[in-house]
Amino acid sequence: MGSSSTLWKSLFLLLLPLISDIICTAFVQSTNSRQKTAGPFSAQIYSTSPLATATKTSSLFQQRQARRWNGNYKHVSKKLSDVPKSKKLSLKLTANGVTKTLEKKRMETLQHVLTKACVWKMFCEDYPNLEIEKDIGDPDYLPDVVGTTTTNNHTKISFWGESGRMKVHKALDLMRRYPEAHIVHCRWSIEIESFMGPFIEYLETELQDEDTSWWKGKFSFASLPLEVWEFIDEETGTILIERGDIEWKELDLSSLIFNRTASV
Repeated sequence: MGSSSTLWKSLFLLLLPLISDIICTAFVQSTNSRQKTAGPFSAQIYSTSPLATATKTSSLFQQRQARRWNGNYKHVSKKLSDVPKSKKLSLKLTANGVTKTLEKKRMETLQHVLTKACVWKMFCEDYPNLEIEKDIGDPDYLPDVVGTTTTNNHTKISFWGESGRMKVHKALDLMRRYPEAHIVHCRWSIEIESFMGPFIEYLETELQDEDTSWWKGKFSFASLPLEVWEFIDEETGTILIERGDIEWKELDLSSLIFNRTASV
């Protein structure tokens, strides 16, 4: 009985490496088969010998590491200067105790939105009912900033603000439609003369043979720096700009070429 037990033990020890080899081979083949169908998040098995301990590496962890290295895990900046043009954004901005909500559309520059806010802030004390992008029923134009006054149930435009580019024919249209209004054309990152000059040349052509006494309003031009957000307190949303912070020029119809010639 004792010799028989010793014989079986010896036989088991001889067969143990072969059994271990068969088990490890079957496990690796089974794992490889699962990897072909399990997708990118399956585990991988590495073994240097049949008796070595299998090391498991998660490809999901590797993918997360790669994302981190590629920069996709960076903290999103909340600074206005870092807002991309492609991003939609809702801004709550405050001036003189009044808060307005402005929507930045996708592919709209942040400067355009903030310039509207700055124009509103600079004139809201002179025109208490100023609104941003309010539809006043004009068949062709939507004002960036607008103010109205009502007398004897008759409403008229008292203020019209434009942010960014404006075509010269639109500017003259506004003068004709609202001859008593204060029109403000404000742009950023550009000298006033570069957009005021072409408009004056256009007026000198279009108004050559016209009596301009119909114009009772005021036309102002202003230029902001490219970094318009410097006038915004980003912690509170308060608009800090004052009229004296930027350059202004006024349109003087008496300075047009034909008026100067007529007065000589």
